[in-house]
Amino acid sequence: MGERPGTTRLRTLVGNHARLAPIARLLGSSVLDVEDGRVTVEFEVREEFKHPGGAVQGGIVTAYADLCMALAAQTHFEPGQHMSTSSLTLNFLAPITAGPVIGEGTVVKKGRSVVFMEAVIRDREGNEYARGTSVGSIRAAASRAESPPKESPRRGWSQK
Repeated sequence: MGERPGTTRLRTLVGNHARLAPIARLLGSSVLDVEDGRVTVEFEVREEFKHPGGAVQGGIVTAYADLCMALAAQTHFEPGQHMSTSSLTLNFLAPITAGPVIGEGTVVKKGRSVVFMEAVIRDREGNEYARGTSVGSIRAAASRAESPPKESPRRGWSQK
């Protein structure tokens, strides 16, 4: 069996760093390897990502893992499909104080409407910093002309 179309599309996308999502650029990500259901990404560890204790803030580490899992899921998608993260759990095993770090995202199982994923964040020597799991809802891309954004009232928020 040949490579999945989603894997081929992702390989093409990551070959052009300018076309990566803004969050991928913000995190200083470089895709190292793409296979069906698995993606390996290297991330910069920037000083501005660290809290006063000198370690990378947990939300940034979570973003590393989420990006790896989402990219791995993309390898299983048909044209026009994308994913919204429904749940994400991350266990922090050790503080990240230096980089770069390597993230690996893996698809555990893909159904018709959901995809189950795992991620691990390590350094180049293989020391683990975080492990996570995620569930994503598979969505079809809707044309903006067909489905205008819905307005929802914000209760308790002032709109000044």
